Amino acid sequence: MKLLSFSFWEKRVFLFFCFLFIAACNDSAINASPLESFTGAHTRVVWVQEQGNGADTYGFGENFKLMGYDSRDGKKGRELLKEIQNFYKPIFTPDGKTVIVSSRSRHEIYMVDFKKGKKKLLGQGVAVDVWKDPETGKTWVYALAGNGPENKYFTTHPLIRFLLKKPKKREIVWNQTHLSWSNFDMSRDGKFAGGLFPWPNAGILLFEQNIWKKYGKGCWTALSPDSSAILWVFDGLHRNLNFVNPFTAEFWTTNINAADGIGGFEVYHPRWSNHVRYLTMTGPYVEGEGGNKITGGGQKVEVYVGRFSPDLKSVETWFQVTHNDRADFYPDVWIANGYESNFAAAGAKEIPMATEEQNIDWPGTSDNLVFLWQDVMAENKLGNDSLLGFSQFRVTPKYRARFNRFLEMDLNGAGFVASLPGEKVLQVLQKANGTGLEFLYTPASTSSKNNGPVIRLENRGRGKFLTVSQKGKDLLLELFSGDKVISNVKISGALHEHRPEHLFIDIQGKKLKLYTNGKMNKEIFLKKNSLESFADIDLLFGDPDAAGSGLNGALSHVAVYAGSNSASDISRKSHMVTGDIEARKSVETIQLKGEITELSLVPDPDSLGAYRRALVVNRYRVHKIIKGVYSEKDILVAQWAVLDRMLLPETKDFQVKNNMEIKVEKFDQHPELEGERLMMDMFDPDLELYYQVGS
Repeated sequence: MKLLSFSFWEKRVFLFFCFLFIAACNDSAINASPLESFTGAHTRVVWVQEQGNGADTYGFGENFKLMGYDSRDGKKGRELLKEIQNFYKPIFTPDGKTVIVSSRSRHEIYMVDFKKGKKKLLGQGVAVDVWKDPETGKTWVYALAGNGPENKYFTTHPLIRFLLKKPKKREIVWNQTHLSWSNFDMSRDGKFAGGLFPWPNAGILLFEQNIWKKYGKGCWTALSPDSSAILWVFDGLHRNLNFVNPFTAEFWTTNINAADGIGGFEVYHPRWSNHVRYLTMTGPYVEGEGGNKITGGGQKVEVYVGRFSPDLKSVETWFQVTHNDRADFYPDVWIANGYESNFAAAGAKEIPMATEEQNIDWPGTSDNLVFLWQDVMAENKLGNDSLLGFSQFRVTPKYRARFNRFLEMDLNGAGFVASLPGEKVLQVLQKANGTGLEFLYTPASTSSKNNGPVIRLENRGRGKFLTVSQKGKDLLLELFSGDKVISNVKISGALHEHRPEHLFIDIQGKKLKLYTNGKMNKEIFLKKNSLESFADIDLLFGDPDAAGSGLNGALSHVAVYAGSNSASDISRKSHMVTGDIEARKSVETIQLKGEITELSLVPDPDSLGAYRRALVVNRYRVHKIIKGVYSEKDILVAQWAVLDRMLLPETKDFQVKNNMEIKVEKFDQHPELEGERLMMDMFDPDLELYYQVGS
């Protein structure tokens, strides 16, 4: 057998092609990494990782590491820098090679090489976006920099920018309003920017007109990374993205807390990647009490990347980037082909400019309203040009029902009756051949014992029409003809303890659509429209005839509409309501054991005149603080004595030397108590007044 022989150059060429073949094989193996298979291109992710108990959700502290994930280096999650300090909101440069990250505590901006980990100081400020000018190819850093007061929601610092290669030369971009720390995004063409002006007012900045236009309320806005100017606003429920296409004025809602591993809990830090179809977020947030667990953080919080459907109205699938026992916050995602992506349905080329500021307060336009009750402090009225003429509405609490600190109806085992001009409303609804019913409901419990009606429309004295009920975690809608159920819809697992749900029931002719949080959930066809046989109509909340056996939950933002409501209109109304929820402040609840040492006289209900409710103030000697912080020996507590002109049975326990265990909150943190009858037979200027919220 004759052996082949090669010259020196033939060997070099042969080895070169062998190297290319091996490199191609290795590259193919790397391209098969799960993240790259998910996005279809080279992908990098950057985030900050809290090194403690994971409670620093807003990034104030000094206990963070800068982390990164490259789909092609085989290392998955790794630290980009060894140091631990205050790292806040990392942002990729358009080429994906560099990360711009800030120290919120030091007000310093750094440039970090993603691959090599080299860090360079770029100067003072907090970076909010990095943008490449498509005409010049130059990269600009946008930042909040300057002097002035600030808090976790906004800063008075103006928006400035500087070239990445010339960080010392700066120019002011926007100083007409305050801005918020969270997402501020430039459009690819540089004509628009999305942001909070400041929180919770979300909108789009139009650079050519030097104005901004409001589109909703909420947090964590994001503007599409192309030039379509699609804006999302994260809702106060921390579960949905509320979208608007400013060119077409179309509104819709996309849920983002249904990923495997999230379990329906809250998510946070949503951010659009540089590719229109991909977003990132963190979750689940499971620590703490109540409906909003964002401030609790927790070591279970991981980074996720999701892929939108082409119309952005759903998330097709999710990829979990991190798997660790540390809290991971503020992620950003760079995808190699992201700069080529576009939203196909961008619409017109110019955002319509209204001469007056767009109405973003619920319920928006009132053209087809026949009932309106936002909360106990709102005007709750319709003007002279409404379908009913001038009308002002109220709700009357029955038995133990009252109002809560969010000014909502607190059912408290009973209910409320609406002041509804039934005959007049019914005539309008029958003429319109349809109705819409909107409300926000927050269950106090989702145990199997919490069952009963939430809201009802009834043919006065002659039977039911529509009932929405809670059955533990489930929501049940029933339509009646007389007392016979003719149609029903059940949504299993729709309710969560202390978490608000926005619902809209739209009935047009023989078609019923049920929307939850701005998104259509169910559609059914009806055999008949039973409104035709009505003579009068009542609107009831909870079970006003029950004395403690009804639901525990809260209602607000109730509206009844005549005629049709489009899906976009319903979604926008949901945006208006849920956008305000995050603004609800949490208060500290103190749980204590104490002994009554001084009493106020419990009034006879007949002595209250026009008042139907009354509180009495009692003094307690504090024996033990079970939960919360309280340092005084004594405490003054306002406690309900009369509700719905009935003396409460627990007043028999208001006796000196009686020991009680109660939950209290500061009285002045309960605005719903303003104007209530308060009986106080003692005076102590050194003690702050508290209000009993539980026992």
